Amino acid sequence: MARGAPLLTLTALLLRAQTAPQEVSIRSHPYAPPATILHAETNLVQAGLTARDSNGHAIAGLHPSDFEVTDNGVPQKITAFSELRSDGKSAALATHSETLPSAAIPPPEPKFVTFFFDDYHLENSGMLFVQRAAHGFIAKGVKPGDKLSIVTASGQGDLDFTDDQKLFAEKLDHLGSHTRAVMTVPCGVSPTESFIFLHNLDGPTIEHAIDAAKPCACTEEEKPQQCRTKAQALASSLASSSWEQTQAQSIDTIDALGFAAKKLSEVNGMRILVLTSSGFLIRPGQTELDKFVAGASRWNIAVHALDANGLNARTGLLHQSLFWTPLEKVTDGTGGHFFKNNNDLAGAMDLAMNPEVTYVVAFNPGPRDGKFHTLKIRFKSKRPDTIQFRPSYFSPLDDPNKALSARAPMDAAVFSKETLGDVPASVHVTTANASVSVSISIDVNRLEFTVGNGRHVQQIVFLMTLLDPSGAFVTGKEAIMDLALSDERLASLKKDGLKAVATLTAPAGEYRVRTIVREAMKGNLTASTTPVELQAK
Repeated sequence: MARGAPLLTLTALLLRAQTAPQEVSIRSHPYAPPATILHAETNLVQAGLTARDSNGHAIAGLHPSDFEVTDNGVPQKITAFSELRSDGKSAALATHSETLPSAAIPPPEPKFVTFFFDDYHLENSGMLFVQRAAHGFIAKGVKPGDKLSIVTASGQGDLDFTDDQKLFAEKLDHLGSHTRAVMTVPCGVSPTESFIFLHNLDGPTIEHAIDAAKPCACTEEEKPQQCRTKAQALASSLASSSWEQTQAQSIDTIDALGFAAKKLSEVNGMRILVLTSSGFLIRPGQTELDKFVAGASRWNIAVHALDANGLNARTGLLHQSLFWTPLEKVTDGTGGHFFKNNNDLAGAMDLAMNPEVTYVVAFNPGPRDGKFHTLKIRFKSKRPDTIQFRPSYFSPLDDPNKALSARAPMDAAVFSKETLGDVPASVHVTTANASVSVSISIDVNRLEFTVGNGRHVQQIVFLMTLLDPSGAFVTGKEAIMDLALSDERLASLKKDGLKAVATLTAPAGEYRVRTIVREAMKGNLTASTTPVELQAK
């Protein structure tokens, strides 16, 4: 999917047959494949976590009594607990003071790691430092099954997920700084000082900006107070201009982070984003960053941040804290860790990907309800260490016959190349410029119904998605058609058929239209794939 390309839109599914409203109803909504989340296959929920010290090292030897767990805000009792070492072995329970049973160790997931290089804010020297660190990390060896990708703020040098370490290393060598200089004007101050001035953060810096503006704002005849008033107004104007340029670059970086998170959300496995940056400025309450954090959390993406300045900290704690703010915000909001004041960036990358010790906690939240749950795990006592864990899980309904339990085959079919034909449906796809028309016809004569209240009842689910050439999900739409047909209407549809049409629009390029139809009586599926090429309008 091209960076910055408009999202595909899908028109609501239109029923061509002229049926009475009470006999046919349609609900439609955007579709997105489910994120990889914790599943409660039984009432027992298991959650993995990593505890880290201030240097990012995983902490061993913790006990169940060290943690408190809440599920949708309700405190939970830990019923099982395990400590797992990096060699794949579980630590002996005898090392714990509690006599809880061992939580089952989940099977290892494939690991997908996106290395995000903020080349908008990394100078040439900083980029070289980061490249050497990444090469050092690769030289240690990537574990089998792990896949790495590269995303840059500028979009220059991106690499899709690969396990080819040589290709990854070659891409690293072609990265470079793409900083954009902020235009300065006479009597103005630096972009950072402009930010501090506008947000009234430091008295001496404010006075410095006013003094710098005086030569351009005042004449020799003006009184000091009159000169100060004019200089303050000019300083504010110049600072606003400087901040607008600085903010645009920060927003571009956040947008690129969103792109990286979206690509990660489309893979099935453990999702890690390693953000390497020298930091950047954001205004208080920056909504763009808040949206990124919310999306990454929803998609179970752990974001680790690496300060590319290492031990060469900026002059002044205020300046440092301002540039660290967004890095701290994304790690705190996603269960990641902020690696700072450390020149061993290669080691930090390895710690982010491969913690030496992890834990599994289990608890019983009660009956399954078919909803997403917010999970929080904290230390019971106040300590400087941090905990990384997945912030949500999905609890399927207890009744396996509920519609929710039928989602898995449809979701799986989206990314399958298999052609299925168990529903009497045919699909016809045509293109015209930048649009795709999907026509679906169902042979009602071969469709089973159940009878209730004198009506022939059935439910049909239509799922239409667009995939890029690599098979990654672009976007989609789902429509659910509930049928409660009279004898007359059923006879009419058996004669004329049930037809539906959907229109999809997308940027120019090659795609695969994946169309899935499901009927509810037996849960049968029809699935087909049609390659298409869209032209620019």
